[in-house]
Amino acid sequence: MKVSIVLPVYNDAGRLPSAVENALSQAGAEVELVLVDDGSTDGSAEVVKAAAAKDPRVVAVLQPENGGVSLARRAGVEAARGEWIWFVDSDDEWPVFACAAMLAAAADAASSGREAQVVLARAQLTPPSGVPRLLSSPSTGTLDNREALRALLRGEVTGHLWNKLVRRDLLLGLEFPLARVQSDLALMARILGAATTVACIETVVYHHGKRPGSIITSRHRRVQSLQIVEDVVLEVARRNGFGEDDVDAAYFRLRYVALSGLKDALSGAYDDEASRVLVRAVRARIGTRELALLTRRRDKRVFLALLAHAPRPLQLRLLRRW
Repeated sequence: MKVSIVLPVYNDAGRLPSAVENALSQAGAEVELVLVDDGSTDGSAEVVKAAAAKDPRVVAVLQPENGGVSLARRAGVEAARGEWIWFVDSDDEWPVFACAAMLAAAADAASSGREAQVVLARAQLTPPSGVPRLLSSPSTGTLDNREALRALLRGEVTGHLWNKLVRRDLLLGLEFPLARVQSDLALMARILGAATTVACIETVVYHHGKRPGSIITSRHRRVQSLQIVEDVVLEVARRNGFGEDDVDAAYFRLRYVALSGLKDALSGAYDDEASRVLVRAVRARIGTRELALLTRRRDKRVFLALLAHAPRPLQLRLLRRW
């Protein structure tokens, strides 16, 4: 079972050779590396072409212009030749056994009579300054699509792509959301909604570092992307039997959309009037029922939710500490 490692590249020529070496060093699994240059202007395309010329396991895809990570990933999936797809980023690290561990989980599920389309492993995240932490993940075993979707809505499965192995044929049947921020989460919802079985393991297969200047940590206007993510995730949830009054769907709207929208509104990416308008929109979505939901789940974000109703000077001062 070949794994196609899909690595989008945009202006990252300095780190790319190390990422290529890491990807091709996977042990115990047959891999190919699909490098997708997304219209880079710094020489990354030349690194991509050189890597493909040097090693037949490398596939070079050169996008004519920068279209964003979602389109680059889609192009990588289309060019891939493996049964499984693993998405990685050039500025992260992963152990040499990662592919083998995820493939073994797929084989174990198949041997028990459940053919998995997704393997969900664990990952370690390190913020720009702070203690590394493991991302939440279900215990070992298998989930059906409704169980996996509910875990996503509850935050028990994260929306990151890089700690999941996905069947290529499943991905080819999906539309890749074009959100600039949290596009992984929207695509992950579509993946889980289409999968019949998800195999879960506790092995850490990925090490992700949030760095200053990344999309996650930099100031970008996210309101449009958050709306795209909300629409995609809740549409998938409805299609899989989650009603509008489902408590976990409500929790998702609150945690991933409303509270992310509040942080976005106060991030400094907007002028003062636009920021105030966005804060008011968020405030309208956070009432006593939403506060009670966070309280019942002992979610520390309840303090962030309360911040939506605080005076603006207090909002700006306290958000810096969040």
